[in-house]
Order: sequence, then C-alpha cells, then structure tokens
Amino acid sequence: MNIIDFRKICFDKHNRAYFLRVQPDDLKDTLSQIFYVLSNLSWISNFDEDYIRESFQERAKATLADIYAKITTSSTDEVSSDAGEYVVSELAREAIVDKLGYLDIPLAELYNKKKSGNPGFDFHSQSLDEVIIFGEAKYLDDRNAYGSGLKQVVRFISDKKDIKDLADLRDFCSQNALSSVSKGMKGFAVAFSAKSTPSDTLVSNIIKNKDFISLLQHQEIIIVAVNI
Repeated sequence: MNIIDFRKICFDKHNRAYFLRVQPDDLKDTLSQIFYVLSNLSWISNFDEDYIRESFQERAKATLADIYAKITTSSTDEVSSDAGEYVVSELAREAIVDKLGYLDIPLAELYNKKKSGNPGFDFHSQSLDEVIIFGEAKYLDDRNAYGSGLKQVVRFISDKKDIKDLADLRDFCSQNALSSVSKGMKGFAVAFSAKSTPSDTLVSNIIKNKDFISLLQHQEIIIVAVNI
C-alpha cells in the first residue's frame, strides 16, 4: 500500500480536515495481505481477563471465515463487490494509523457481535488528543463512492450509531475519548473506492458536497480515497 496524496482540505473553515489517497499494490497481493492482517489476532492478548480474550477470539473466528469466503471470490484483476468494502475499510484504517499516528484498532467486524454486516461504523481510531474517529467505507465498482459514504455517515450520526458503538469501543479507547463523544467531541472518516479522477477534482467536488459541509461542525474529518 502506498499513500500517494496527503493534504489538508477546507483549511479556511476547518484546521483538521484531511484528504488521503491510497494506491494498493498488486490486487492479488493486496487481498492476501489484508487477510493476513485481519487474521493476526495478537491484539486479543492485550486483554487481561481470560473470558474477554475467549469472547473476542470466538467473534473474530466467525468473521474471518466469512471474510475469507468473500475475498476468495475475487480474481487477480478484479475485486468482488463483497470484498471491496473490506479492502477500502482496511486500507483506509491502515493509512490513518500510518500517516497520522492514530490508535490502531482492528476493524469493527472482528470484535462486534455480528459475524458480518456490521450494524455500526466500519472502523475506528483515536487521535493523539483523544478524539475518537468513526469511519465508514463505501465500495462501488462503477464510480467514485464518496457521495454514498458521506451520506451514510450523516445518516449514522442522526441514528446515533456513534454513541451506540461506544459500548464496543470501551476496551480499545481511552476513558477521556469515550466520555468526550457524548459531549459532542468526535471525528469522522469517510473511505471510498476511487476511479481515475484526479485528486484535485475529487477534493474540489467533495468540499462542495452538502453532507461534507455538515460534517465540518465536528472535531475532525478524514477523507480517504482508495484506488480500486
């Protein structure tokens, strides 16, 4: 994975609105690497209680079987629609951790109760000043998916899915970060599949999007374009 663009956007209105663009390596290698990363359950060993480790282990095991089935339907030059969202989610999550130095939290499907079809945000992180980032990923095979991603984040906020995610995040995030969310201090990431549109054009269109504009009230907005 290569991060080929990283910049602040909308900096006249917001000091922490970022755009990142990710270029995956060879698709077959990318799919293998993603499954390898997701299969690395070493994060479970960070928990002291045996019953917590066992609970996360069983949840993750069922999810990994489902992810493996979806990833293996992809060919060497085309990602399946089922696997596409995992690719976007994981590469965006890794880019945020690598470029911004934010907290490395596994994809939500690995630790929540459902084995697939996560009912909340797809991924999370925590900034250096203890703001939780709630991330949503969208994959479309025929167009840039930022519009769908932005719209869903706004809808999720309205449905209070960020608040609902806190019970699962208490094992990963700091107490300060968790308590700040209910006070309105939170950030959001929108990751989307991108086509060949130049980054300048993407950014120009995104900052005019009404859903993006509505997100400017929050502490941080991270937009991640993934070239697949």
